[in-house]
Amino acid sequence: MKGVIIAGGPGTRLRPLTYLRPKPIVPVVNKPFLEYQVELLRRHGISEIIFCTNYMAEMIQAHFGDGSAFGVKMRYAIEEVPLGTAGAVKNAEEFFEDDTLLIFNGDVLTDFDLGAVSDFHRKSGARITLTLYRVASPSPYGVIITDEAGKVREFREPSEEQKRKLAQGIVEQEGTELINAGMYVLDSTVFRDVPSDTPYSFERQLFPSFAAADKGIYATEATGYWLDIGRPVQYLEAHRALLSGDVKADIAGERSPGGWFQAGDATIGSNVMIEPSVHVGHRVQLQANVELKGCTSVGSGCSIEEGSVLEDCVVLDNVSIGKSVHLNGCIIDSDVFIEDNVAISARAVLASGSRIGFGTRIVGNSERSA
Repeated sequence: MKGVIIAGGPGTRLRPLTYLRPKPIVPVVNKPFLEYQVELLRRHGISEIIFCTNYMAEMIQAHFGDGSAFGVKMRYAIEEVPLGTAGAVKNAEEFFEDDTLLIFNGDVLTDFDLGAVSDFHRKSGARITLTLYRVASPSPYGVIITDEAGKVREFREPSEEQKRKLAQGIVEQEGTELINAGMYVLDSTVFRDVPSDTPYSFERQLFPSFAAADKGIYATEATGYWLDIGRPVQYLEAHRALLSGDVKADIAGERSPGGWFQAGDATIGSNVMIEPSVHVGHRVQLQANVELKGCTSVGSGCSIEEGSVLEDCVVLDNVSIGKSVHLNGCIIDSDVFIEDNVAISARAVLASGSRIGFGTRIVGNSERSA
């Protein structure tokens, strides 16, 4: 079996973090997100992985190379133009060698049992197996209806009224639904029916056509943790899940009663308080009376001056934070300079290169750039 990761999208929902890097290698707890998927595949015995890339593809290839540093063999299929989910995988067909494929969307954080999904695929005689995840109803995702054996009978999209209410934050709980979790097991021969060099979708074209023609598309519910990290609020949630242990994954560095440290090279002043669920990157400088609280991640090369408090926030590399700064529930991209007495709170996102002046207050769902 080969692993395939669809990692070509521009990550527009996660801007401004994706202006300078593709979404699959945006840092999550101080390591590129794709590393979590690679590690999950490797733990389940998959030693060859194909990346389907487009947007800033060279950065993904530069990071992973041939895969030897990560204990796997990496191959790359680069789209000259976006080809959709199924079209992107079709573009990698030369690497399939008639193997079964385990396919991931490149923005899903999960610890699903891949072996159980693969076993279901084999035992059911499916040509395509979708992995389902149970969520509260109504959901912004498409719902999948199966029979008792797991054969897919219907793809049901949310109504326009449901979409409108969900966009407005109006949620009327109606039990649970099973959604497409963005992880599939496919016989590689399936792609003989997919046109070459043409945009083509798994969700809107290939899967519905297989269900309509009764050509062997099944689905199985998985248990464990699952999160689409595509939006800033979900990106913050991914950090919370990893640092709290809700998702089983390898975090870079060593854990101590005083937090996670990626290396032993932090400079820590007097009376610094670091809670156990905090992650500190390389060469971080913390002056006296700094407090790092909740599920907070501080990137490499950051400096935080006296009396500043960070809680439930993400700070990427080389950020300079002045005295008596308060950050809560926000995201700070790399190379940002924050002067003294600044307060930034929930859902604010600062773009790389921003400079925030003395005493500034930023509150709510806002984006700031230089």
